[in-house]
Amino acid sequence: MKVVLAGGSGQVGSMLARAFHRDSHEVVVLSRIASPAPWRVVAWDGKHAGDWVKDLDGADVVINLTGRSVNCRYHDRNRAEIMESRLNSVRAIGEAINTVDHPPATFFDHIILF
Repeated sequence: MKVVLAGGSGQVGSMLARAFHRDSHEVVVLSRIASPAPWRVVAWDGKHAGDWVKDLDGADVVINLTGRSVNCRYHDRNRAEIMESRLNSVRAIGEAINTVDHPPATFFDHIILF
């Protein structure tokens, strides 16, 4: 199974990547910084289509974990950044899925409303 984890370099994403990789699944992590890992890590900005779109083609599942951390004070600016970062990434992934020849069968997203 091919699993794409957008924002997979954070705490939850790293745990999922390790578990999928351990179970011999192909793992692709979309991250702002493409750092070395036992799985493939691809750079993206969470807003725009780029080379990462080709990694969605043929994926079985895409899990979106991106967004500004919610571990902060909840004032208007932080709330707006949290919401905007999640909406930008889900929009970018959704638009990218619509362009590939073999779209993923499943797309999970974690938009948190508060």
